[in-house]
Amino acid sequence: MNKSLLTVIYLAIILFTTIKLKANSQLDAILESIKNEQIRIDLIDHVNDQRVTLKSDIQSYQGTLIYLTHTQQIVDRIIGDRSLIIDQKIKQSQNILDILQKVNSKNVHFYTQFSPTIDLILKIQSVNDSKRIQTILQSNILPALQCIPFYINKNIAGSFLKIAAHIEPSAVLDHFKEFKSASFSTEVLDEVAQTAPMKIKTYLHSWNTIHQSIKASKNNITQVVYDIYEEVGPISRAYILLNDIVNHKISISKAHQIAKSDQSLFNYLIQMQSNGVIYAQHSSDEALKYQCLKKVNMINDLHEESDEIRFSILNEMKANEIYTLMVYSEDEIYTSTFLGMYHHLVPKIQNNSTYEFLFDLKFNRFRTFIKMCAGYNTLDDFLSKMGEYEKQKLFKNLVQQIEVINDNLSSAVTIVDTYGSIKSISTKLLFQDAILTYFNGLMYSDIEARKLYSSILSICNIDHDKESENFIQSKKQAFEILTLDRIFKDGKNVQQHFFFDDEDGRSSFNHFLRTFTTPNWRLEDFGTYIVIRSVKGSKIEIYANKPDSEYAGQDAIKQLFIESNRWPDIVVHRGHSYFVDAAIKSLTPNAEIVFLGSCGGYNIISEVLKYTPKAHIISSKQIGTMLVNDQLCFSMNEIIRRKENLNWEKLWNDLNSSFLKGSTAYERFQDYIPPHKNLGALLISSYQSIL
Repeated sequence: MNKSLLTVIYLAIILFTTIKLKANSQLDAILESIKNEQIRIDLIDHVNDQRVTLKSDIQSYQGTLIYLTHTQQIVDRIIGDRSLIIDQKIKQSQNILDILQKVNSKNVHFYTQFSPTIDLILKIQSVNDSKRIQTILQSNILPALQCIPFYINKNIAGSFLKIAAHIEPSAVLDHFKEFKSASFSTEVLDEVAQTAPMKIKTYLHSWNTIHQSIKASKNNITQVVYDIYEEVGPISRAYILLNDIVNHKISISKAHQIAKSDQSLFNYLIQMQSNGVIYAQHSSDEALKYQCLKKVNMINDLHEESDEIRFSILNEMKANEIYTLMVYSEDEIYTSTFLGMYHHLVPKIQNNSTYEFLFDLKFNRFRTFIKMCAGYNTLDDFLSKMGEYEKQKLFKNLVQQIEVINDNLSSAVTIVDTYGSIKSISTKLLFQDAILTYFNGLMYSDIEARKLYSSILSICNIDHDKESENFIQSKKQAFEILTLDRIFKDGKNVQQHFFFDDEDGRSSFNHFLRTFTTPNWRLEDFGTYIVIRSVKGSKIEIYANKPDSEYAGQDAIKQLFIESNRWPDIVVHRGHSYFVDAAIKSLTPNAEIVFLGSCGGYNIISEVLKYTPKAHIISSKQIGTMLVNDQLCFSMNEIIRRKENLNWEKLWNDLNSSFLKGSTAYERFQDYIPPHKNLGALLISSYQSIL
């Protein structure tokens, strides 16, 4: 053999061996770092015992499971998986190391921030069926983008990331470096450019890998996005009107001029939506949401004015404009604002049929509107303004193909909320027929879709599948009774009640204090907040900020919890729906009961479940009132003080009997939802557990 050839082979062997040794050494270093991080987390409680000790046995168990047990299971599977090449093992291990390095003494008790990603990785490692993996990823899009190395080499990676591009385009771009070398990376960027060009343009300010890929793309729509950049620059809002630019309805320069003014952009977007939008759907939706929120917040801010003044902005608006304001401001619209806008909308619907109205709107965000109507008790009224055949068609549109919508179960929750809000028996039967017809059509075609629809049917108590019905029934039973051990940690029950600095907040606070003026309770004043303590029976501490010290009081209470590392078992929000964000962001997995005593609390349940997935949630579908809130809160605390388990059915029956029939309190109480009848929460927890 040629001497020079032998030298080349010899050098190649040395090079290969060196690279392999270096890679193995890199993997070993990462694995050692993971081990050290696990030890560091274990020592946060100052005891090296392979246990994360938190404030209760169940929290300690769950924290240990997530931070130590599950991460080690993942690492063991990585090491033992012979199908993975060394580079894949390095990237997956580094992913776990990155997660563990984010855990510290200040956030260790917030383990629900980390559990979605860790649980998802375990599922990915356990499931071999590609379609099922894709379903799991699509139901957990943000956590899925936190663990790309665990599925990047699977055949569903490209299709999933293209779906994610429509729902979370910013997050997809943030993680581009993790899949930029994949064969489908340009296609994913093309998808983002087509649906969210306003997100793409933020990367066109500088010469980076995303900018380079967009410029080099051969996709026609992506090229138009780049043409906009070259003609009017990255500051322009012309990208929002990509749909009509692509369809040659307006020029880039004309789009640039229209988008300069908020009002002209709003008017154009309303018109464009009515004609149907294919391109830049995410960007146009975000722009509409921004414009709609500005107008709706004007109405919100006038909540203490007369309706004539408050809703005067709607007088010159058409029905489709009012509808658009409502569906694009779902997150911030006040209950009273929605109801006022609804009562302005209906008389302006020129067609006699509300179905025709939705049809003319091309059913834009109709599920959102139906969900809002269900949440604010106007659904029966809206449905009463269409014929029986039209109801059939509406329900058919509502229930079909939600398995391909990929909106993190929002549409599925809409279905169960809608069904639960329908009072007419004949309308309920039409709804049942629509969903059963679609479900039966999925018999052999889509197993994963059947799981979703089976969960929906079981939650709604519609007969179809005994096994699924039994499973859902067991889930419901778990919410019927809350045992004392869950809300007593280190010998006491701790609560936080949020009050806010407005007229309603002050009235509510004073009424709340009077409720506890009995021999069994003692009130202590700490300046910006008060503490109500039980005198007899179980030890209970209720912390509540004074309304006129809204921020200082809430901050002082939070500091107490931080210093004691003891977080509330029960969190109660007492205020309008627009204040609820403060209470939700305070939640930790320690919260076993979350009482949303605000108007429209029923609509933000999914947000609560992100922070405390196993909480029992009490909410109001419509107008919350202190007449109900205080009686419910006091009755619940008396049960706890007497060392009894909380039986929600019994408590609700007792309260229903205590309110005088026909009184305001009695009528409002009918819209309060106990934990075991919270259909949306039941669906989310049930479906996630069977994936």
